[in-house]
Amino acid sequence: MKYHRLVIAAFLVMLLPLSSGLPTYATETPGSQPSDAKKGDVKWTCPMHPHYIASEFGACPICGMDLVKLESDGAAEAASEGQQRTAIVVAPETLQTMGVRIAKAEQTSFGRIVRSFGRISENERLQTEMSARTEAWIEDLRIRAIGDAVRKGDLLFTLYAPEFIVSQRDYLEALSGQSRTRIQSVETRLKAFGMQERTIAELRHSREVMEFVPFYADRDGTVTMIDLRPGSYVKRGTILTRIQDYSQVWLMVSVSEKDLSFIEPGIPARVTFPNIPGREVFAKVEYVYPTIDPATRTGQVRLVLDNKDGQLRPGAYADVAFEVGTEQRLAVPSEAILKSGGARYVVASLGGGRFEPRTVTTGLISGRWTEIGGEIEAGDDIVVSGQFLIDSESALRESFRKLERLQLPLSLLKLDSAQFAMVDHFVDAALYLHETLTDGYQVEPKFLDPAIEVKTLLWPAFQHTRLAFVMEDAVKAIRDAQAAKTDSEVKAALATLVDAVAPWIREGAPDHYREKKIALWKDDGSARMWLQLEGRELNPYGKGSSSMISYSQPAPEEGAASANAAAEEMPSTKPKTMPGHQH
Repeated sequence: MKYHRLVIAAFLVMLLPLSSGLPTYATETPGSQPSDAKKGDVKWTCPMHPHYIASEFGACPICGMDLVKLESDGAAEAASEGQQRTAIVVAPETLQTMGVRIAKAEQTSFGRIVRSFGRISENERLQTEMSARTEAWIEDLRIRAIGDAVRKGDLLFTLYAPEFIVSQRDYLEALSGQSRTRIQSVETRLKAFGMQERTIAELRHSREVMEFVPFYADRDGTVTMIDLRPGSYVKRGTILTRIQDYSQVWLMVSVSEKDLSFIEPGIPARVTFPNIPGREVFAKVEYVYPTIDPATRTGQVRLVLDNKDGQLRPGAYADVAFEVGTEQRLAVPSEAILKSGGARYVVASLGGGRFEPRTVTTGLISGRWTEIGGEIEAGDDIVVSGQFLIDSESALRESFRKLERLQLPLSLLKLDSAQFAMVDHFVDAALYLHETLTDGYQVEPKFLDPAIEVKTLLWPAFQHTRLAFVMEDAVKAIRDAQAAKTDSEVKAALATLVDAVAPWIREGAPDHYREKKIALWKDDGSARMWLQLEGRELNPYGKGSSSMISYSQPAPEEGAASANAAAEEMPSTKPKTMPGHQH
C-alpha cells in the first residue's frame, strides 16, 4: 500500500511541463535526514521503481532519482501500519510553472441526486372563473376571444338581470332606513347573485339603480375560456369566462415510485428546459401528491416556478434534478480524487512545496463535490487534479483577449439610460454577494437571474466591444455563485465577478458609480476585490488588512507594460488609424 502512495506522489512531480526545464525535487522523511542515517539501520528504495532496494542512500541506477527511506527498524517494522510516509518536495520556482491548484477539504451540505422530468401546467391558485348566478343577458362585452389580456380592475362585461334590479332597490331602501341588519341582509343577497364588492360600493355611493351591472377582472391575466357574445342569454350556473395568471406556473414532476419516499416539501431542485437552452431555474418542492399512477408507477410532485417573462408555457417539458438526503459532509472537488488499483487517493499539500499522497474513501457525489473519509480532515489543503490538462477553450479565449486592445475603449461606449440600468445589475449582483458573505446568509439563486438576462438583452448591440468580455465573465461568475454550496465558492465567485466589472466601473462609467457611492476594495493578502457602498470597510474574505482602490488608479492592463506589449503585437508597417472597431 505504501508503494502505491509513493508512486502516485512521484508521478505528480514528474508530470511537469517540458517547457519549464527539468523539475527540481527532493524527498523528505519527517524526523530523519539521509546524512543522519547509519548504514544498515535503514533500507532505501526508488519511488518510481519500488522493486529496487539499497542499504545506503543514493541515486536510483535506473532513473537517477534520489532514493527514499523504506524502513528504520527491520523488515517487520517496514510492514507495519506505523511506518512513516514519504513527502515529496518541489522547489518554489518549479512549483510556479506547474499550474498546481490547491483547494481545501470542506464541510459542505449536499445529498444524492434524483433525476426526473416534468410538465409545465397552469397554477390553479392564480385562476379566476366567473359564472352566472342568475338568469341574465350580456350587454357591454369587452373581452371577445381566448388570449385577450386583462388587468386587475378592467371592465369585462355588463349583465342585465331583473333580480339584480329588484335587489338593488331593496338595498337603497335599506340604506335610507338606516337599519344595519336589513342593509347586511340585502347586501348578502346581492353578493349571492354575484355582484362584486366594487360594484356594491359604487351603488352605495351613487344611490341609483344600475340597469346593467358591471363585472371587473379580479387579477391580471389572460382569457383562457369564453363563450359569450353581446346580447346573448345565459342561464344560472353558466360559466362566463376563465382568467389565468401565468406570472407563476406549476411544474408537475413524475417521480419513480422507488425514489418518491426521498422527496418531501422544501427539498431543492434544479430545473432545465430542453426548449430554452441555457436557462436554469432553482426551486423547491411545494407539494407531494399522496397517490401513485398504477400505469406508470410514478408519483406526482409539484414545484412553483416564476414566469415573469412568459417563456414557460403550459405543456412544455422540463428536466428536474432533486437533491435529497442533504446533510453536512466532508467533501473535496471531484477532480482531486486519484484512482489506482481500486483504491482512492488525494495528494495533500503540506506547505513549503511539500506534497504527500493520502488514502481516502469516497461517498456521494453532488455536482463538483465528492464526499470523502479517511486520512483527510476539514481544512486540509489538497491538490486538485487536472492542472496539466490543456484547456482549449481558455486558449481560444486568450486569443480573442489579445484583440481586445484594438477595440473601442469602454470610456467611449455610448449607453442610454435603460442600457446603463441593465449593466448596473452586474454591480447589484456583486453588492448582493458581498452582503450574503458579511451578513452570513445563503445566496438565493433567483435573485441573480436578472443579471444573467442582461447579456441576452445587450449582446446584439455590444457583442463586438470590450463590454462583451465584461458581460461574459460576469455571467459566468454569477452562474458559479448560483451553484455555490460553500462560502469559499461564493467568495471565489464574488472575486471573479468584481474582476469582470472593475474595468467598466473604473473606465466605462466612473462618475456614474461615484454618484452612487460605490466603493472598490481589495484584500491586501489575497488581492481579491469586492464592491460595497461607501462607509466602513467590510472585508468578505477574512479579517486581513484591505485598501480602497481609487477609480483614477490605472488598472493592471492599462499600465506601461500592457501598452508596450500591445505595441509589440501591432505590425510596425501598419498606418495609424482612428480608435474604433477593427475587423
